[in-house]
Amino acid sequence: MTLQDIVTVLETYRGREKTMRTVQYGLLFVTPLAKENVRKALQTVSSQLGVARVILRLFDDLPMLQYSLSCIRNSKGKDRILKYLEVVNTLVDQLYFPVEHIAWARDIKVLRGSSKTLWNVSVLLWGLSLVLTILREKVEALYRAELLTVIMQAADLLNALNWLPHRPWKKSFPVWQVRSLCTWKPWHHQPFPLWKVGFLGLVSSLIGFSKLLSLQRS
Repeated sequence: MTLQDIVTVLETYRGREKTMRTVQYGLLFVTPLAKENVRKALQTVSSQLGVARVILRLFDDLPMLQYSLSCIRNSKGKDRILKYLEVVNTLVDQLYFPVEHIAWARDIKVLRGSSKTLWNVSVLLWGLSLVLTILREKVEALYRAELLTVIMQAADLLNALNWLPHRPWKKSFPVWQVRSLCTWKPWHHQPFPLWKVGFLGLVSSLIGFSKLLSLQRS
């Protein structure tokens, strides 16, 4: 990758978001290897990158709405199962953003009320979106291979399941977040060890980053 490639990526919104996500999860992955004083600093930087990504997503509603409408329009003529999966998937994705926005607004006391339930709902919506995406990719895999995309979504799904308030794991899990310092409680009693959360997120981020570069070069 040349300097021009890096600059080209960082000049775009999606490129910056992918870069921030990769660094965020990369820091989580290496945190257990660091000394105690360095570990806290890495966790703080990781959480701040997460907060920045949440703020950036405040401006994603209209682009997401345009994308959702485009997907619904283009679903005509497709296989019926694939069509229904795509429509439901886009609706779930569209609903995710306002839920996260309200949770963030409650965290910073712009709106009254607790944000905990909304953060849990946002994780549920994210997990549902990932399940629907994986199902869509499996259906589309009948026509074209998308193994890396399935791996990327599966890694994110494991992290989403790890953050749910009620799930098959026995230990309770507080609403942590890479989303906001107000709700972030760094990995107390987390079912997945810290390095595994970072590893899954890093794998997903690197695949997404690679796909972005491929699109820019094509």
